[in-house]
Amino acid sequence: MNKYKSVLIVHASDNSTLFLNKFKEEFEHLYYSFKSDEESILKAKSLIGDLEPKSLIVYLGHGSSSGLYEPDDTFEYKKYFLDATWANYYFDEHDIFLLTCRSSDFIKKIYKSNFSLGFGNIISSEEELKHHNQYSDLKKILNKDEINIFNGIYVECSIRIIKLLINEKIRFLDIPKYFRFYLNKEINRILLNKENENRIELSRLVFELRNQIETKQNLRG
Repeated sequence: MNKYKSVLIVHASDNSTLFLNKFKEEFEHLYYSFKSDEESILKAKSLIGDLEPKSLIVYLGHGSSSGLYEPDDTFEYKKYFLDATWANYYFDEHDIFLLTCRSSDFIKKIYKSNFSLGFGNIISSEEELKHHNQYSDLKKILNKDEINIFNGIYVECSIRIIKLLINEKIRFLDIPKYFRFYLNKEINRILLNKENENRIELSRLVFELRNQIETKQNLRG
């Protein structure tokens, strides 16, 4: 089915993405985290570049519709680890799972990968919530604990799905269906928790994440 030669989980690690360390606990031998120094960045690119097709590449961090960001503890996120040009080079003939903001738009610019999966806007920190509310007419009211709950939900769902993918239990194109299944359960659980007065807002955040997950297949001649 998937028949991956290798699996590599690459984490652009900074102070805003520490919650993604959960992937290291679950996939220690497949996981590499890198920092913002040049040596660490080059090592991450080298690991990706050395993969034989087809492999599964999971990228964890921040992103935009134009690329995947390098780690940045200043939260400015101006330098790309991979823009569209380099992503097409490094992801050639691989399956890619991009757990970053706006990667659902970014994968539209990637035509060398086999299958690609991307997400919409992921509000994973108070800084990103502030940015969203500054530029959106629809304001969100969430506290730090609720953002942490949200992060935990999609991280756990992603880990479950990646395990199914690696173990040949599902096809790559099945991923959105499994996200819907797992995230719907979480939405119901949130709504049933009457003690959380902000449960509607939190469930809406999960609902929006679910609806913005996209896959893409690049057909080869």
